Amino acid sequence: MAKVLTIAEPNPKQKLFLEAKHKYVGFGGARGGGKSWSVRTKAKLLALHYPGIRVLIVRRTYPELMKNHIRWLRVQLLGIAKYNDKDKVMNFGNTSTISFMYCARDQDLDHLQGDEYDVIFLDEATQLSEWQIKSIVVCMRAPNNLPKRCYFTMNPGGKGHAYIKRLFIDRKFEEGEDPEEYTFIQSLVTDNTALMKMQPDYVKQLDALPEKLKAGWRYGDWEIYDGQFFEDFINRTTPVGEGEDRVDDPHKERRWTNVIDPFEIPKEWPIYRSFDFGYSKPFSCGWWTVDYDGRMYRILDMYGCTKDPNTGVK
Repeated sequence: MAKVLTIAEPNPKQKLFLEAKHKYVGFGGARGGGKSWSVRTKAKLLALHYPGIRVLIVRRTYPELMKNHIRWLRVQLLGIAKYNDKDKVMNFGNTSTISFMYCARDQDLDHLQGDEYDVIFLDEATQLSEWQIKSIVVCMRAPNNLPKRCYFTMNPGGKGHAYIKRLFIDRKFEEGEDPEEYTFIQSLVTDNTALMKMQPDYVKQLDALPEKLKAGWRYGDWEIYDGQFFEDFINRTTPVGEGEDRVDDPHKERRWTNVIDPFEIPKEWPIYRSFDFGYSKPFSCGWWTVDYDGRMYRILDMYGCTKDPNTGVK
């Protein structure tokens, strides 16, 4: 007798994730949003629905893979799929596979040489570097008619913060990146109905975090990130995703905390210019003045990757 696989009812945000048809799907953006459940569920559904499909789930470390995915799927798919611990792959009777990979260092990418996958899940993608992410995503290829998609789950912060933010939050695309292929679905802890029912005090744990962590992990604020010099520097409202206006976000109404009203600069104050070429691109150019007490004011800036900071033209 064939085993019947029962899947719990997803919450509205998880349902959007499961139904998403874009080539690149971003999901989450905060702690406790139900990301790992969504990854496991989507991977199972793909493997069962498309015979022969090759699915890959990636985390930064092997213990994270085991804790968040492998041990759960081995129980849930008992009698449906067999797990090969040596190869870190789950084999289904219809020839579909779910493979597992960790990428703690660039050297771990060597395990991907020659590999092809139809669907890739980068779970906690911001923990990976831009180079690692791109090197893994390029394996999303195969000469068949099966879906070709890549799912990114993420929290603000980490090595890949700037890259993931550019694609899914700021939607600033570069040559070769098609905006129509990308979508972002924000899911906060308050969207995770199962967690709210079983552990409602988890919100209090997030609210008790230091301000920067709370902004990122509780409210999905992508303007707060590791390495930011002025942790209280706030200059705009972060998009909350998919046209949603969250009423439970106290950071929604922003005020300038490090910016003052314009004033006429005395001609005696010296003006300096600083320039950062960036790791690759873009560049950052700033103009500063210094008052009689030694206080510095940034009076003008230019940030980009296609213009000359001296002329403002290409």
